[in-house]
Amino acid sequence: MCRVDRRTIEGRAPPGTSYPPYRDAFTPTRYSIKMEDEIARVLEASMSPDEATRVNAEQQLTQGGTMPGFGLALVRCALNQLCAPGTRQLAAVVLKKYVKEHWQEGEGRFFPPQTNDDEKEAIRTLLPNGLADPLPKIRTACGMAIATVATWDWPQQWPQLTTQLVGAIRERRSEDSVVGALRCLAMILGDMDEAQVPEILPALLPELAAIVAADSAVYTLALKRRALAVLHACLLTLGVMSGARQRAVRDLMTPLLQPWLDLFTSALASPPAPSDPGQCGLQLETLRCLTQVVQYFSKSAGEALLTPLASAARLFHSIAPVYHASMIGTDADDYEPPRDDEGETLSLDSVVSQLLELIMCIVEHPRLRSLLVDGTEDTIHRAIGYMCMTAAQEEAWEVRYFDSRTGN
Repeated sequence: MCRVDRRTIEGRAPPGTSYPPYRDAFTPTRYSIKMEDEIARVLEASMSPDEATRVNAEQQLTQGGTMPGFGLALVRCALNQLCAPGTRQLAAVVLKKYVKEHWQEGEGRFFPPQTNDDEKEAIRTLLPNGLADPLPKIRTACGMAIATVATWDWPQQWPQLTTQLVGAIRERRSEDSVVGALRCLAMILGDMDEAQVPEILPALLPELAAIVAADSAVYTLALKRRALAVLHACLLTLGVMSGARQRAVRDLMTPLLQPWLDLFTSALASPPAPSDPGQCGLQLETLRCLTQVVQYFSKSAGEALLTPLASAARLFHSIAPVYHASMIGTDADDYEPPRDDEGETLSLDSVVSQLLELIMCIVEHPRLRSLLVDGTEDTIHRAIGYMCMTAAQEEAWEVRYFDSRTGN
């Protein structure tokens, strides 16, 4: 069982956290401390290998959702660095479930009672501290819980969330806090509406660009990829807006896009090292963003879009020898594609796939497809070369063929 960290009970953020200190409306009494300790015990029991113990603990957690203070106690448990990491992560996961069931009456999977307003405010204020946690799994779990709350409360009941997340990126007190804020932003931006666009984008996009443009000694390639992933989420959300909202968004994006086009050009200047997931991941996310710009914001980008597209075209041809040497001629047993902490593949194969998707997007674009006319024959030749089966694909095909012949 974990010991109660009094910093968490009193609402003081862990070192390096950029979020404001907080003392909630629930006075830290022996009862609140006992409740958090009891929840930690039940969470640990829910992971027991003994089925009876596990089922009993799960029933207690379900019943706990009907008790005042249960959601806040879950937050405290998730933030308590004296608890086992698995218990803390599970507390945040259960919190997400609790929010879905008890946060907003009449919505989704609601089950009474509804969380009272004081407890909601306490949770909204304390929970962002988890985005600066030193453990990636805790940052992700807390970010998912925040995104679930934001589905109903952002921005009307939680207007300060945007300021907190952008502020964490701007202040850069620790890499953990920046990564946590970026990951959370990528989760919630899908719910951004047109009224929030003028407030969020001018403040957010320059901060993201500063991360991507920074020297690698300041920010890792993985962190730069996180910043690009947030940009991609923004572009994807804004791209589906229509009518007058679409025109307003594009007018707003015109001055904000230019620095990004320069960054795209730089990021795509040379082929990534096949064995470097950082380089592959950065180019993969850059190409995703560029594809969105081509699809939705080519008018806003104007002639300046041609420069990063030229870099992408050169990459499409220059990466071919590297791709064949590392992917086609490699023994499948010697190759295991690198993945990030969320399981996404960060390989040269992924970069090539995204390059082909970008070309398809250009082909379908009424104004930009003419760019491919002069080099059509060479482009088709390269594309056919990329269609060669990799050693891993060949081995997978042989296994499936053998299974089908033997009836396995």
